[in-house]
Amino acid sequence: MIPPPTEETLAALNKVPTGTYLLTTAFGEIRDGRLVDRVQQCGTNPPMLLIAMEKGHALSPLIRDSRTFGLSLLDPQERHLQRIFGPERRIGDNPFLTQPHKIGLLGAPIVTRATAWFDCEVVRHLDMETNYELYIGLVHEAGVGALATQRLNAALSAARPSERLADRAARARLVGDRMSSAESPTERLRSTKSSSAAAAKSASRRS
Repeated sequence: MIPPPTEETLAALNKVPTGTYLLTTAFGEIRDGRLVDRVQQCGTNPPMLLIAMEKGHALSPLIRDSRTFGLSLLDPQERHLQRIFGPERRIGDNPFLTQPHKIGLLGAPIVTRATAWFDCEVVRHLDMETNYELYIGLVHEAGVGALATQRLNAALSAARPSERLADRAARARLVGDRMSSAESPTERLRSTKSSSAAAAKSASRRS
């Protein structure tokens, strides 16, 4: 019997890179998904992905029966989809009614508001002697989602006004520094009058 993992083993496993993905599928009238974080490339020619998912989730029989799944790589700041498909998600209602998505070649709904998406056919299902099961999917279609471009454009649009304001503030500070280092017109006039008065007094004394 394999002993349970030690804290050091768990800490080491947590160093393995993970991400936030939305795994989706459809079978009959049911369309649903759940969040997963353990995804890895396992082939490039042909392209294949491996997904590790905890056992016992209601999505598992849907994937096995449909032999297809969609996978969307979510932005870490994508809170809306993470909330909808989080741990409290229940199979039944259709969560895609209000979400931008497409239907994959094999029928799985794929959320396109993501960093990248994949449309996959299940070619292997491995029931491991652990608390996870493995799905290997052959990628039939993939693409880069619109979210990255949207965020970039939004960031650039937000940066331009602030950059203009920063430039104006810098110019204002520069002008202020120059003005403070030089005499103002009033000060120059007072200085000229003082110099003229002093010169007149000096001339009257000499005469």
